[in-house]
Amino acid sequence: MAAIKSQGCGIFISDGASPEVYTEIPDVMSITGPDGSASEIDVTCLDSTAKEWLMGLPDEGTIGLDLVWGGETNNTNQVALRTARANQTITNFQMKLTDSPQSTYSFAAYVTGWSLSLGVDDAVKCTVTLRITGAVSAA
Repeated sequence: MAAIKSQGCGIFISDGASPEVYTEIPDVMSITGPDGSASEIDVTCLDSTAKEWLMGLPDEGTIGLDLVWGGETNNTNQVALRTARANQTITNFQMKLTDSPQSTYSFAAYVTGWSLSLGVDDAVKCTVTLRITGAVSAA
């Protein structure tokens, strides 16, 4: 079985400059997604002998991030996520895996969710949702 480790994978945020520079969002505990799908278009006719379908446009879905919150003054990339949500701006991201050669997934997304969680005997954590707009490119 061929497998790669999650440890060492990361998600990177663009500075929006030209040329773009991507820097890692630190203290990410988990990444889920993209969880894309496509709609199904029913093209079954009265003379069909079984259901017939076409696929609609792909929807790349969302990416969820769970991270340890560094605070407003400690981490500019974490704060950039909150700012992007507040400003409703499209931001470019890259997700990099630990395989060799390294797989990189590039995409543009809105930050649609940003939530802090606090608990007894726990670190302050943050959950972020990225809504992908357009295609995800793999390299």
